[in-house]
Amino acid sequence: MKKEVGVLLAGGVGLLAVLSLIGLKKILTKKDKKYSDTYSDYHRHFDEKNHDDETHGVEFYALK
Repeated sequence: MKKEVGVLLAGGVGLLAVLSLIGLKKILTKKDKKYSDTYSDYHRHFDEKNHDDETHGVEFYALK
């Protein structure tokens, strides 16, 4: 019986760990989404990953 209790306890701890990680990810995603909703702007491109020096400012959008 002790082996079964150990297996159930390990499964419970693993489930708790997975659920806490999922909850933490949801909280962090919600915080980022709130920031993006507050500061959403078409001309905001300082957070682009492929930032080139040639394509900055309103002049770039005027050429499109």
